[in-house]
Amino acid sequence: MTSNHQNLSELTKKLIYFFDLDGTIYLGNKLFDGVTELISILKNKNKNFYFLSNNSSKSTSDYLRKLNKMNLNITRDNIILSQHPTIAYLKKKSYEKIFLLGTESLKKEFREEGFILTETEPEILVLAFDQDLTYERLAQASFFLQENIPYIATHLDDRCPTEEGYIPDAGGIAALLYKATERMPKVFGKPNKEMLLFKLKELDVSPKDAVIFGDRLYTDIKMGIESGVTTCCVLSGEITMEMIHNSTDFQPDFIINGIWEFVNTLK
Repeated sequence: MTSNHQNLSELTKKLIYFFDLDGTIYLGNKLFDGVTELISILKNKNKNFYFLSNNSSKSTSDYLRKLNKMNLNITRDNIILSQHPTIAYLKKKSYEKIFLLGTESLKKEFREEGFILTETEPEILVLAFDQDLTYERLAQASFFLQENIPYIATHLDDRCPTEEGYIPDAGGIAALLYKATERMPKVFGKPNKEMLLFKLKELDVSPKDAVIFGDRLYTDIKMGIESGVTTCCVLSGEITMEMIHNSTDFQPDFIINGIWEFVNTLK
């Protein structure tokens, strides 16, 4: 584990770059220093790069708009979100009628993908990062779960970093439902290693030729380790050095203060 430039130079030889978003590339609506330059350098070097997020409060289209408003000039192909493997699973299993705990933005994406969102007799309950959550819908979800309806989640992050501090994420909502129903969902986002491996298989690239940058041990770093991808932990989001030192499960290969440190090495 190091953050010195000599060793960080190993990361410049990678073929694929995966970046977490919240806490790694930006915080709230504030882009971190160096990110615009980072994307420009990766494009000039013809490197493949992808932004990953468990945050399913926005549709893919809304994420693309947000990132391009920040002048990153990327395409839909550069984004991998937790709703993508979730939607793929629902289609594979031929689910149509869904009770979705999610924002209007996410509901729009699910409808565009052909699903019927319903409040009555759903075939499955899907939990996402629902920032429009009401107690009434939380109670309705509890009733469905007590009827043993199938139950999945886009991700289970406990909390989401914002410019003002942390707010409850999908994992927090799941914890509320668990207290009422003693049920936990099947999860598709990070740390599910398939979120990385499906892209590496598609590009026919070995995991050892990829790196993931992220700010959480239990999602980003765990996923990287379990998929055989090099891991770089940034200290600009949720994680602290103390948390890394105290972790017995997931130790990153590299630690940097923020993405700007890697940009200086990449130049």
